[in-house]
Amino acid sequence: MESIRNYAITFFGNFGMAYFIFGEGTIGRPLLFALFMLMLMMGMDWYKSRGNHTLN
Repeated sequence: MESIRNYAITFFGNFGMAYFIFGEGTIGRPLLFALFMLMLMMGMDWYKSRGNHTLN
């Protein structure tokens, strides 16, 4: 549950920053940027945890 909270906080932070960077009034570009960053973060976390899994 903690990782979901971290993902949500980071997603909204990325969206907020991208909203000001790409210009106010447009929602599409900041939303796509935040989604791509979220997918990148989740992929990196999955790749890092892939080798650490044991059944012990």
